[in-house]
Order: sequence, then C-alpha cells, then structure tokens
Amino acid sequence: MFIKVKRAQFYTMAVVIIAIALISTSIIILGVRNNVKDVKVSEDIYFIFSNVKRETLERVELILANLTQADKSGTLTGYLEITQYYLDEWIECLRNEYENRGFKIDLSYNSDQISYTGYWTGNITASILRAIINVQIEDEDASIKQIVNATHIFRLYIGKVERVNGKLLVEVNFTKIVGYSNESSIDYATIYINDTLANYVGGGVYRAELAFTGSGTITIYVAATAPSGVFVEALETYSLE
Repeated sequence: MFIKVKRAQFYTMAVVIIAIALISTSIIILGVRNNVKDVKVSEDIYFIFSNVKRETLERVELILANLTQADKSGTLTGYLEITQYYLDEWIECLRNEYENRGFKIDLSYNSDQISYTGYWTGNITASILRAIINVQIEDEDASIKQIVNATHIFRLYIGKVERVNGKLLVEVNFTKIVGYSNESSIDYATIYINDTLANYVGGGVYRAELAFTGSGTITIYVAATAPSGVFVEALETYSLE
C-alpha cells in the first residue's frame, strides 16, 4: 500500500513537472515568435523608408534635369509650378503604391523651401534645385519621420586644355552633390567633348584627346548627358599658336 501511494505521488509529480515544462516551452516559443515578428515589422518599415527616400531623391534629380534642359533652351517658365506638379504627382504615386500594403505614406514640402538656380559662365556651369521634403511612414506597429534635404547640384567645368604631340588633351570635371555639401558624389554621366566621348579617369575627371593641327582658336564644347537628357553644358574658346 505504501509503495502504491509513493508511485501515485511520483506519477502526479511527473505529470505536474511535464505540464509546467510544456507551459514554459509554450511561453518561450510565443516570446520568440513575438520577438521575431517585431524584428520583421521593424525591418519592413525601415526597408520601405529607405526605398521611398532613395526614389524621392532620384525623382528630384530627374526634375532638376528637366528644369536644366528647359533653362538651357530658353523655354523655362515657372520653375516652382513645374517642381510642385511633379512632386505632387510623385507623392500621390507613392501613396497609391503602399496603401494596399498596410503602410501610410506622408510626404510634404514647403514651397518657400524650393528654389532653382542655373548659371552658365563659360567653362564653369551649374544648375541647382533646392528642396526640403518631410518623409513619414507608418504601419500598425511603428512610425518613422525624417526631414530630407533633397537639394541637388550639377556642376561641370573645363579643368585643363593642353597641346601634346599635335593633339589637344582636355580634362573636365563633373560632380553631383546631393543634400548637404559633405554628401557629394561622382555621377557617372556620359561626357562628350567636341562630339568625342571622354574617358572617366577617376575623381569626377573625364578626359579626351582631340585631333588638332595648326594654330588659331578652338572652342571646347562639353555636355554631360544622362537618360533624362543633357544635365549641363560648358563652352570655352582657346587661342593656339
């Protein structure tokens, strides 16, 4: 009888221990699942935010390319209205794209913080579109908000012209600056110098050799091009003896 009681107590304790172990395991698994879910949500929203920011900067670059083209051809009127139109179209496109995926996208800007400048002074040319855009993304679990400096600057200048062995060696520099001045980057545009394709040699420098014999004057014409059109152009006349 005593042995049967001991066995019963042992079985009861074993069942209790197993039950506790199962409950603890369930809690641990549930906790792990919740943690994984939180990480997934966090990664998703940061990934979407990064994409939206990058694509918005690319859209501003495209707007600047179009403004520059119109400015160079003398057909630019109302840069602010043009910029606002394309930004509004882009914002609406983003909202429609991400709304069905459970994300709320809110992009906004102040028209007073948008300006365009272009100057063409011979061998140095530049076009600048200044824009500050507020980007906010939300889902059920998280929200990210950031003020993005979407300013873009295209700068092109003829750096050096040398005569070597009956040829002209021409170097130009083309730089794209995004955001603040310390966020400059080299844009791998296509550079033509007097209709000759220039080679990229590093540091934003492009180089081309032009055939030239005799003396007199030569006008160096440079164009930085991209799929969206000509960014900037530069001209400089040299006298050669």
